[in-house]
Amino acid sequence: MPKAILDFPPGPSSKFSLRLLRQLSKDPIKTLSDFAQSYGEITHFKVGNGHVYLINNPDYIEKILIYNHKNFKKGKRLQTAKRLLGEGLVTSEGEKHDSQRKIIHPLFLPKRIASYGQIVVDKTSLMCKEWEDGSIMDIHKEMMNVTLRIICKSIMNYEIDSEEASKFSSALEVSKKYFKRLQHPIGHILDHFEILPEVSKSRESIKTLDSIVYQLIEDRKKNISTDNGVGSSRQVDQEDDLLSRLIQAQLLSTIRSKVEQNNEFDKHQTNAISDLNPMTDQQIRDNIITMLIAGHETTSNAVTWTYYLISQHPEVEQKMFEEIDSLLLKNSDGKKKIYGNPSIKDLPKFKYIEKIFRESMRIYPPVWSIGRLVEEDYLIDKYTIPKGSSILMSQYVMHHDSRYYDNPSEFNPDRWTDEFKRHLPRFSYFPFGGGLRGCIGESFAWQEGILLIATVSSYWKLELIPDQKIRMDPGITLNPKNGIKMKSSIRST
Repeated sequence: MPKAILDFPPGPSSKFSLRLLRQLSKDPIKTLSDFAQSYGEITHFKVGNGHVYLINNPDYIEKILIYNHKNFKKGKRLQTAKRLLGEGLVTSEGEKHDSQRKIIHPLFLPKRIASYGQIVVDKTSLMCKEWEDGSIMDIHKEMMNVTLRIICKSIMNYEIDSEEASKFSSALEVSKKYFKRLQHPIGHILDHFEILPEVSKSRESIKTLDSIVYQLIEDRKKNISTDNGVGSSRQVDQEDDLLSRLIQAQLLSTIRSKVEQNNEFDKHQTNAISDLNPMTDQQIRDNIITMLIAGHETTSNAVTWTYYLISQHPEVEQKMFEEIDSLLLKNSDGKKKIYGNPSIKDLPKFKYIEKIFRESMRIYPPVWSIGRLVEEDYLIDKYTIPKGSSILMSQYVMHHDSRYYDNPSEFNPDRWTDEFKRHLPRFSYFPFGGGLRGCIGESFAWQEGILLIATVSSYWKLELIPDQKIRMDPGITLNPKNGIKMKSSIRST
């Protein structure tokens, strides 16, 4: 390994580590953005005894996430998230991750994703019909609820009722706030004090989430059965969704165990199950929780921030309405416009909505940073990053870099021309993460976001309630702190 020319890249002095710790805890996005402005493409700083490197160069990020990915494992934030997510697809490593991804991946192939389009429109349309003209609501809460219903129906063929959805969302909010505190460098100490209200509330919230998911697993298992004969063929229902796939994988691994124990091998069957690791109820739970949370929170945040930006730019809103009218307006009866709902066939036609959504996720990326732990000394530029160090790559910082975006703070959907996209470095824009372990549902999220916006805005105009303090709340995803209140008005001529 070549020696580093300098001990460390530039960065804030370790003499002020306590001050830096407070800054990172209070406002990590501003702190990291300031580092990038002050110190350039690689910043070094210390948090406690740990060395952290902020990488602010798309080529370096590409090498870390793709070409040299085997030298890194998930960062400390996702290690902490295992308390909630377990060893699901997002947090697991190595063979366990690869085995789970192989089971889940077919649900996110292009044809399957397209089949979910009607579900997005149906659930969103139902939500829109429940709103009232002139009502004031937290648009983030509305988007969280509808995207939860969408992901449940799309990938699990499960209709979550209003009571369950409310319990799930409330428990999730408690868990997210607690795990954000655990991500503090000394936050793990908090977890040892069960007497503290936030600790007990967090544990109760996880029990609530678990009870919903385990009941779902139990109910589905009743519809999937196997013959009692060792090594015999399976008798299963025809459902091909996430939950059924995970349970069937569990059944196959059980059959494999019985076959191996009894030395009764069926060539066709053993070939089919030879590459499956044993699947427990806990693993099924971990993957369901992961997909429910990751599969609806990122999109709901992205759409919420999109409507916040649209509400402040009437010229963008008007152009969006014109596109929707040109595609969906069927006729006009007096003052009332009558729209048809969008379909999956309309998706490529919503070119301006796609630009709006893309620009919104540039300004407010759903995943605002990615962390990695260095497994072996790693040479980057003229510096050697030692084994055991942490690497940070921030989508928020990269998306606001003036080297790649003129007036980066400006909301400008029209910047996204085909030519602009062609010349943009790959990892100067990566709102859902990236690399060989990138978000498995990214294509679904794009489709869902565009169809959701098109459907909502064919029914309603959303107006931001004035005098709110809108702030970012950067946890694992980029939430709006305390939600965003908006007033709904029926669209009419």
